[in-house]
Amino acid sequence: MESSTPLHLTAADVMTGNPRTCSPYSSVLEAVLIFRDAQCGAVPVVNAGEPVGILTDRDVALALPEYPDLVHRSVSDIMTKAVITVGPNTPIDEVRAKFVEHGVGRLLVLDADGVLIGIVSCSDCVVRDADGVSEQDVADLAYQA
Repeated sequence: MESSTPLHLTAADVMTGNPRTCSPYSSVLEAVLIFRDAQCGAVPVVNAGEPVGILTDRDVALALPEYPDLVHRSVSDIMTKAVITVGPNTPIDEVRAKFVEHGVGRLLVLDADGVLIGIVSCSDCVVRDADGVSEQDVADLAYQA
């Protein structure tokens, strides 16, 4: 896939900084309230400041039939434990490659000390041109996520 994204863009340029987080011991209801209040679809899960997972609205929707008591369960019961991370200075083309390589919809951005500083969704990496959004980029990212 050829990219028309300016080479100087980095993860820090497109990320949502200081995302709301929860702990693995938070209830799913607490995380859902974060989705609502922060108008987001993913909440990084941190334990003692270290990212240990991510919970998405899709995770919640898919777990609902399996757990009738879902709102009272711990986030750790249904979160995705394998988080994929990038640094803030990671070039945008490398960020996009991580989405492709790992088939995920969101990446956590960590500083040099491993502290969560942001989150990038695949839609944050869509190239915008004079006509709006590049259809090829949308198709490529949608297929990969």
